[in-house]
Amino acid sequence: MKYTNKFKNIIEEKYNNYQEDERFNRKSQSFEFRTTMHYIQKYLKKGSKILEIGAGTGRYSIALAKMGYNVTAVELVENNLNVLRENAKGLDNLKSYQGDALNLQFEDNSFDLVLCLGPMYHLFNKKDKKRAISETIRVCKPKGICMFAYLTHSSIVWAYGVRKGSLRNLAYALNKDGSIKDVPEEIFSSFFIEDFAKQFEKTNTTFLKNVATDGLAPIMRDYIDDGKMSDEDFELLYKIHLATCERLDHQGYSSHMLYICKKN
Repeated sequence: MKYTNKFKNIIEEKYNNYQEDERFNRKSQSFEFRTTMHYIQKYLKKGSKILEIGAGTGRYSIALAKMGYNVTAVELVENNLNVLRENAKGLDNLKSYQGDALNLQFEDNSFDLVLCLGPMYHLFNKKDKKRAISETIRVCKPKGICMFAYLTHSSIVWAYGVRKGSLRNLAYALNKDGSIKDVPEEIFSSFFIEDFAKQFEKTNTTFLKNVATDGLAPIMRDYIDDGKMSDEDFELLYKIHLATCERLDHQGYSSHMLYICKKN
């Protein structure tokens, strides 16, 4: 059976009207990229073969290719893929394809490191979420590493509901336990940390780490990006963030989380 994301048109509309290639340019947004790269590099080995699923405009794939790794990038949205290819000109060790996280066109056990850093944001039912996870694990080599980025419910409440004055608009999608319903028209899907982890209970993987890749930086962006924070203070703040991003008491309000596991 061929699986596809039936909400592809909604996702494309979002990213065709959004400057994805500029997403990490703000200081507050750089936390996510720098922290994710920090953990990617922890698990890389010489000669590692890397797959990035949902590569966007290629910020991670291009950085890793420039480090000398053999990288394959898969992206659903054609507009993002075109930007990726333009940015990757001259990098012969980076291959890119248009593809769907629900139906990867690669053989089993093909990659040492598989990055699923975008798809879990845009899947709106349990079947598709399970499928994306199983496909990511399937193409990873035994003893290889899989990394999954996901969003937290509480960060959306604070970063979107409070900062943007949209709590009333968000209320219709809130459950009594504070979780947010999967509504494709709202683009993003989110999780409680424990619920994301439960999806891996029957998979052939061993849990390694949960990481808050940006912590409170997106919620506090008005203070970080207003130009008043010196570069020295910003680097000190990032140093504190990196030292605490694995702490459970620092994770629930992080906008972006990173679940890291090893294929058995």
